[in-house]
Amino acid sequence: MLSFLGLMLLAFAGLVRPQQPDYSLGSPGKNIFLLAGQSNMAGRGGVVNGTWDGSVPPECRPNPWVLRLSAALSWVEAREPLHQDIDANKTCGIGPGMAFANTLLSKDSSLGVVGLVPCAIGGTNISQWARGGLLYAQLVKRAGAALQDGGTIRAFLWYQGESDTESSEEAELYKGRLEKFFIDLRTDLSSPMLPIIQVSLASGDGPYVEIVRTAQLGLDLPNVRCIDAKGLQLQPDGLHLSTPAQVRLGEMLADTFLQTMPSPIQNSSPKSLSLLLYLSWVIVLGPRVVDSLGGNGSTSSEHKNIFILAGQSNMAGRGGVVNNIWDGFVPPESRSNPAILRLSSQLEWEEAHEPLHGDIDVRKTCGVGPGMAFANDLLEKAPGFEGVSLVPCAVGGTSINEWARGTRLYKDLVTRARAAVEGGGKIRAILWYQGERDTVNQEDAEAYKDKLKELIVNLRAELHFPLLPVLQVGLASGQGPFLETVREAQLEIDLPNVVYVDAKGLELERDGLHLTTTAQVCLGEMLADAFLRSFSSPRPDSSYH
Repeated sequence: MLSFLGLMLLAFAGLVRPQQPDYSLGSPGKNIFLLAGQSNMAGRGGVVNGTWDGSVPPECRPNPWVLRLSAALSWVEAREPLHQDIDANKTCGIGPGMAFANTLLSKDSSLGVVGLVPCAIGGTNISQWARGGLLYAQLVKRAGAALQDGGTIRAFLWYQGESDTESSEEAELYKGRLEKFFIDLRTDLSSPMLPIIQVSLASGDGPYVEIVRTAQLGLDLPNVRCIDAKGLQLQPDGLHLSTPAQVRLGEMLADTFLQTMPSPIQNSSPKSLSLLLYLSWVIVLGPRVVDSLGGNGSTSSEHKNIFILAGQSNMAGRGGVVNNIWDGFVPPESRSNPAILRLSSQLEWEEAHEPLHGDIDVRKTCGVGPGMAFANDLLEKAPGFEGVSLVPCAVGGTSINEWARGTRLYKDLVTRARAAVEGGGKIRAILWYQGERDTVNQEDAEAYKDKLKELIVNLRAELHFPLLPVLQVGLASGQGPFLETVREAQLEIDLPNVVYVDAKGLELERDGLHLTTTAQVCLGEMLADAFLRSFSSPRPDSSYH
């Protein structure tokens, strides 16, 4: 036992940071932070009448453990002014970045190298940071370049809004634009839960500072924290933070990150304290510890395989429905099975049967949908699934706008998803079939792609499941002339863990809109095959529970 403890002490010695980083070890452990916004993020501390006084406080001095990504996309030792080759048309001084990095390292000795990616440009408004603009493209490009030789983007630091205080209209639109910017950035960085720390204004260019501040403080996206800069000391211009204020802001940003943001998972790091503890438990306690930490387990309700079904009428099921009357026929592939449950409208589990959405899509006549065929086929082809639990949420005739975050349908879906896991189990995927309603007019059809991506990103964030598998069905029919526009949008969704299943060519009912019973069975089996092919067997560490 003494020799074992000695080995453990030697291992823990690796957690102590040496005086200089050992770059021979490579850079996969680099902690990357993106800094963006306008002048107070770029830094104007010590700048008076266009001249920087050159004073660098101790909290902002260079540190061999702090790097910056230069304008030429190469890593160099960071030093003030941090943004001088980025916000090149203005005079830069002290910003919050160096104080932030040095505070992080002083308070967390295990952190390792901090890589700062300056992107802020003075005098810019929120519209200039929108997706499709030059600033947005540069931000995404620099973020991608920062990751090329290894590392993890730990957070996005954002301080902007002074330019949006000049007009009432711009100030009123700020919240919606900022929310969309954050969602778009998370999407394009393939990081749906990217931690964001935003700073609410200390000052502004115009009279509508409080409107913008209210928007910033009222933003309710998950994993977004707000630090209030109000009251920090300003330069004589009444707009920019002084050097002491920038130091304080950097410390506030660091404290917020350390208090509220999760550490990255580094499964293979020999410096991981949790891994060392785990190995020590295995050595001391034996193999039985593996079972207690998530290995082999029983097939109780804790291992329920939950699938959420959402969208409109073809997911709710109209198979066998003619003139609003269901013929009552249930094919063998869709019959009840004691291993298949459904969550009722009363949020209670019961044995599933057709019509699966009978008490959910209550204003329409429901028939056979893809859900039961999906579940039965899954059980037949994957013996590891000892049970399937379906959560019907689809409502006929709904557009993508009616599923947006904040709407009743969105809230109902999230409520039902959370209720489904309360008694144990894991959400394996969302099955999504919707879009027929959005083929009616061109504007809705052309906006469909962005709205669907936003919905998926929001749901993943809301359910704390950044890579939640989504099986989306490409339309077989539509209610209007812009069917192909919506189908193209569905095909082009490029989010990770989103799989496309094409329903085109499946048999339709006489109305030319809804899938027949036979087609619904076929679709259910296609969805089961797509899930098994793309997401393999259930993994206890890869789902919301």
